Amino acid sequence: MAGGLKDDDTEEFKGLRITSLDDESDEEEEQNEQDIVIDEDDEEEEDEEARNSVVLGFVKKPKTARSLLRHFFPSKAGGVPAWLDPENLPSGRSCFCDICDEPLQFVLQVYAPEEKQSAFHRTLFVFMCTSMVCLRRDQHEQWKCHQDKPSRRSVKVFRCQLPRDNPFYSSEPPKKDSIDPPLKAGVASNNVWPEYKIIQESESSYETDMPDDTVCSNSLVSSNRTDDALMSIAENFEGDDDRKSWASFHERIALAPEQVLRYCRIPGAKPLWPVSSGRPSKADIPKCSYCAGPLCFEFQIMPQLLFFFDVKNDVDSLDWATIAVYTCEASCDASVAYKEEFAWVQLS
Repeated sequence: MAGGLKDDDTEEFKGLRITSLDDESDEEEEQNEQDIVIDEDDEEEEDEEARNSVVLGFVKKPKTARSLLRHFFPSKAGGVPAWLDPENLPSGRSCFCDICDEPLQFVLQVYAPEEKQSAFHRTLFVFMCTSMVCLRRDQHEQWKCHQDKPSRRSVKVFRCQLPRDNPFYSSEPPKKDSIDPPLKAGVASNNVWPEYKIIQESESSYETDMPDDTVCSNSLVSSNRTDDALMSIAENFEGDDDRKSWASFHERIALAPEQVLRYCRIPGAKPLWPVSSGRPSKADIPKCSYCAGPLCFEFQIMPQLLFFFDVKNDVDSLDWATIAVYTCEASCDASVAYKEEFAWVQLS
């Protein structure tokens, strides 16, 4: 995830080259933005380096809508996508839920450039169907990913990347007063979620002080729909492994309960699973559809995001425990501008 970095951050977070510009206060918040990888192993403890390299994403209302336009390379949730390549957009069946054939809705995008020349700019876009029926079917279908027959999905992820010299942007960081043409129509359906800017902070900055009871009582974890959603996970435990996973998960997110995103792209990192059951093994993660190379974990979307999207806590309302996104480890180049990656859905 890109943003302005302090001098002592540059060694740890490689591949960050450009600052997403906004007002002065937003620039200060983005000083903690970072770029990170993941290699997954369900049987091993999380590598300490990976644990210390997790970047948390939080949502906030932007002071100006302009700050989320594509030429500022934003990380954002809700609204409509700020397409990196504004001309060669996803098309055809990729724009629709494979299960109900309805248009997918834009969830969020993460700006995550790499040192690779062709990925000087790099953004990941997540779309999903808003039907819980489809999401349950999607959870079943994802287990077929290693088979010859393609699975039908209701959650889709697209990766787009550009070199520094490209037809759409200057090779220099954008200026606040720069002018850009309006965004083109995209994949998202007409019923968009509220729009937020995603700001990033290192999880390690929260680990020095555990939250006290007062903080927890005022957090999303213990209020309104998020509390109900997270607590419903505990009601579906299938054994000791689930209870242990939940205890670890709850302790970890309690450090920063309003996190909506966990990003980590360094070797040894892996998702923070709410429960043990329903998580993938290495064999369940497919190869890259374009280069046949391995996929690695890059980030996960937390259920707290639904609170900010004002999703009702009804029986059939959209809900998930976590959505883990896996991307091509090599960030391979392919002729298609928006390359489809892989999302693993874990329901509560």
